[in-house]
Amino acid sequence: MLDLGCGQGFFSRRLARRGAKVTGVDIAEKMVDLAQAHEKKHALGIQYRVMDAATVNEAWPRGAFELAVACMSLHDMADPEAVLRASHRVLAKDGRMAFSIVHPTNSTAFREWETNEKGEYLALKIDHYFEKGEYAVPWTMQRLRHHWSTSSYRFTLADWSAMIEHAGFVIQRIYEPRPTRAQVAQHPENDVAFRLPFFLVFSLVKG
Repeated sequence: MLDLGCGQGFFSRRLARRGAKVTGVDIAEKMVDLAQAHEKKHALGIQYRVMDAATVNEAWPRGAFELAVACMSLHDMADPEAVLRASHRVLAKDGRMAFSIVHPTNSTAFREWETNEKGEYLALKIDHYFEKGEYAVPWTMQRLRHHWSTSSYRFTLADWSAMIEHAGFVIQRIYEPRPTRAQVAQHPENDVAFRLPFFLVFSLVKG
């Protein structure tokens, strides 16, 4: 299987531990260095390459992979359709693809929580859903030692559907992950993810 935008290899390792033969690619050399350091310390047979995900078809022949995945990475790429096209070319005839993204309703240009006097979230206000393009994502969580920002790209659900079709895939199923009530009881901060979809997962087959 091929992991597109593998970063430091977290998802690649999860899949390898389940028995998959994994190749991970990422355009960020330092992230691939971290992934290779993990592999060196705890070998799982994963191969990593520094590469633009939109060019995987130039590195591998048709049918080289049975499965392609992109875990929370495609929406950080300026041309996800090019990545989908390249992935389609390196998959076997009955190959599949799965990818997760930020839910389009959760990345709108205007997004503001209405809260009460206790600071509890009451309702999420969104607007400008059809405003597309690049935007900055601030990484300022308290758990992080350093803060920074990265670029991401807004696309509507219709945009994703069109890109998938143009790349030659057919949507098999769409998932909107949601924590269970038991998980929310254990981690109350996830209550908003129980009420609203934060992520979207596509399961695709070749058309």
